[in-house]
Parts: sequence; structure tokens; C-alpha cells
Amino acid sequence: MSSRVRIVGGGLTGILAAFEAHRLGSRDITIQERFEALGGVARPKIIHGAEMRDGCVYFGGAGDAIVETLTAHGARFETFDNRFGSLSTGADGKRVFTWDFGGPAIDAPAGKVGRPADDSLAARLAAYPPQIAATLESYVRWHLETDPALIHGEAAIPLAINRVFPAAADLAALASAKANDPWADELYAIPRGLSGRTANVTAALPAGGFAKLFDGLHGALTRLGVKVELNCLVPPRQLMAQDDPEETIVWAANPTPLFKPMGLSTPSLVKKSFFTYVYAVEAFDGPCPVYVQNFTAQGATFRAYLYESGGQTLVVAECVREADLKTLPTELRTLLSGFGALKLGPVVHSDAQPRWIYHSRAAIDGLAALRGKLTERFGGQFIPGAWEPYAKSAKLAEVNAALAMARQATPARVAKAG
Repeated sequence: MSSRVRIVGGGLTGILAAFEAHRLGSRDITIQERFEALGGVARPKIIHGAEMRDGCVYFGGAGDAIVETLTAHGARFETFDNRFGSLSTGADGKRVFTWDFGGPAIDAPAGKVGRPADDSLAARLAAYPPQIAATLESYVRWHLETDPALIHGEAAIPLAINRVFPAAADLAALASAKANDPWADELYAIPRGLSGRTANVTAALPAGGFAKLFDGLHGALTRLGVKVELNCLVPPRQLMAQDDPEETIVWAANPTPLFKPMGLSTPSLVKKSFFTYVYAVEAFDGPCPVYVQNFTAQGATFRAYLYESGGQTLVVAECVREADLKTLPTELRTLLSGFGALKLGPVVHSDAQPRWIYHSRAAIDGLAALRGKLTERFGGQFIPGAWEPYAKSAKLAEVNAALAMARQATPARVAKAG
């Protein structure tokens, strides 16, 4: 690795990259963050001492690599019983609640599945039997309001439809199919309570909340000698014009601004804004935290997440469109009814913002082209911040591997991009 490491973006990916670069031996590390505090999109707003979380964000339980890394640098986590469920529509049109499963449960047998014909989400859906495929397509169109043929198949993960429970299946036969057919294992699931699996039984949240976590990590970085520059917007063209073989760059921020400086057209993205509404909870007789996914393709809410912060119990409705506040409380009560009776207080926060977690096929192809150009220009000294993977663990593994390779690489710079 070069003697200096510059990390653009002070979200979780950038913070973890700084800790790993330090572990690998670098002692001249700078994080540049455009906002006034570290944390990126995972840092919530604070209102009356409580965090207004825009969605369901938590860490894995025992053995989680991210938790272990952050704990080694002073962070504290609290484990909890990981409770979740989903609401789907049965063959008779009635709502069906499935406990301990965050994906869709479709009232259909486990018909034969195959390898998707291409890398699109449409092809992934078409790999299922027709009844399941049609149900999933309706959900995708409700959620994203776009053609699944334009979306990359990996978007099934953030959409939570990467595995389906065929509720009319014989469970023993389904378990056998999953054990013997890799595509059946990839596309089908058996809920935790029906399979006897113990994975995901516990999860973790930062003690005191996410804002406290990131402020503590800022202090830990400073104690290691990492320079943290806040309110620092890095101009991509200026960065691309530099030719410093002694500096490794980790771009942990949004990659969109890099396309034009590298002579590439910016690919078309999934332009979708989501609306969030946080309610105070007056009473709930179920577990906390807990979340429920909505796969009925009805209403506005695709996920309800109930949590505690600042001594208050709150529930956030993540919505595919602007919600009707007259009907939204009923949606939330229905979604969480499988776990307990919910009594809501007032709305304490609402927000609307785009999310870039659903990649189009054009975006995935564009990112591959961008990686190629960056490699031509910088060799291994420019490290993309694991832009494509959705899972935090996959991002960590990819960036750590790239940092390890950069440590061994000989700096190589070629002609500047136009």
C-alpha cells in the first residue's frame, strides 16, 4: 500500500476502510466527509433525544465481522432476539402472516426452478413457476414502478425477494430440493421456525444509538492518528488530475460523479424516492425491535420497523409513495398485528429521499466500465468502495481484499483520463 491513504466518504464503509488500512500498517490516513459528522446515510436525525431512523438497520449477532472490528475500537453493542416477519397474499386473496421470515410466502407448490436466462431481475423472476413469477412481478412493479427487465437481478436482495417460501410445498421435499439443487437453494427458502435453523436468531444494535456509535468511532480514529476532515467536498476532476504514486484512494462515496471525469457517460439509474414516517408508539405488546415486510403490493408501506431510542418507542413506515396519513396508521397496525397490538401516537418525523440500492442493469455495466477505467488510470491504488454489493459484510470483505492487494502492489500510474 502507498504511504498515504485517502478515503472519500465517511460512512460505515469509509470508517471500516480506515481501520483496516491502519491494521495493514498505514499511518498517514485521511477521511474526507462532505457532511458535518461521520456516519453517512446510516446517521439518523435526532429529535427530542430520539433517533429518527429511515429504515431497518442493524448488525449481525455473535461472530459478525463488522461488530468485531468496531468493538475492537471501543464501540459497544447490545444483542437482541432478532424478530421479523412478512405479510403476503394467499390464494384466496386474504392476508397471510409468516413469522421469522422476511421474504414473500406464496401459496403455491415448489415447482421446478432453473438458471435465469440473463442477469436481469425479470429473468430471475421467470426462473420460478408462472404463479410465483407473476406474484413477484406485481410486487416489483408496485415497489419500483418500473420494468423488471431494466433492473439487475441482484436487486432481489434489497427488495427482499431473493428467496421465496412456496407455502403449499411439502417441506421435506423442499428441503431435499434445496440440498441437491443449487438453484432451488438459491431461489427457495424455508422460514426459520419451520426449518429448525438457528442462524439470524440474534442481532445487534449500537448501545446508545447510531449517532453515539459514529461519534465514538470518530474519536477512535483520531486516537489512531487518522485525520478526519468534515464538511469536505472532494471535486472528482481535481482528484482524477492528481498523479501521486504515494497515495492510495478509497472512494467510499457515491460513484456517480466519477463517470464524466473518466470519460464515460453516466448510466441510467433507478430513480425512485421513498417516503418515511416515524410515529411515536403509545403501546405495543410485542417484541422490540421488530420489523415486518409487506409483499401484498397493497397500500403504501413496504416495511414497518419498530424500535426504541432515547427512552421512546417509535415505528417507522417505509413507503413506496407518499402515504395517506388517514390510512397509514391502519397499515402499520395490520403489518405488526402478527406480533402484537399497536397503539400509535402522533407523527414525529417524515422524510422523502432517493435510494440508490436498486441497481439497473445499465448501472452495473457502467460500474464495471468505470472500474476498468480507474484501474487503467490508477492501477491498484484507486479502490472503489464496494459499490455493487448490498450487504454490509460483502462490502467489508471486498474493500478489505482491495486494501490488502494495494499493500502488496507496486504503484503504477498511466496517462491521465481525458
